Amino acid sequence: MSLLEVRNLKKYFPVGGGLFSRRKGEVKAVDGVSLKIEEGETLGLVGESGCGKSTLGRSILRLVEPTEGEVYFQGKNILALPPRELRDMRREMQIIFQDPYASLNPRMRVGDIVGEGLEIHKLATGRKKRDRVVELLNQVGLREEHYDRYPHEFSGGQRQRIGIARALAVNPKFIIADEPV
Repeated sequence: MSLLEVRNLKKYFPVGGGLFSRRKGEVKAVDGVSLKIEEGETLGLVGESGCGKSTLGRSILRLVEPTEGEVYFQGKNILALPPRELRDMRREMQIIFQDPYASLNPRMRVGDIVGEGLEIHKLATGRKKRDRVVELLNQVGLREEHYDRYPHEFSGGQRQRIGIARALAVNPKFIIADEPV
């Protein structure tokens, strides 16, 4: 069984039309993508800006709902999962977003951003959470002193590392890195 199998995935976005007019067409951001990824494999997608790479990643994780197709993660069709099961499955599937400026909540401290998944999935709280977050910050080249700082206090590269630490926090089996640098 593949870690991830995508079958004929499509994501179309409506174009045109206003409040009182009909839709004029659609943009086929993802049109019939199929792929398999086995455990331990790495797959890189290359393409021009705007060709649908990010939309494909977001559709696989159901951050945007696909128009059509199937996505199987460890044999389960995640497009058919109810919200609770999907949330549990998301522990195993994480994303490192393309834009570190937009993907980090500016009102949260870095320790809370990185540790949020640990609390959501009931993996660690209190001192154990702090220790895990500090360990992750060190792994990505940041220091314990960064724990209580806010995202605006970091460079773009450092923010990207915070996003990486956040994705790694829950020990996922599958990570989508949207434009890793």
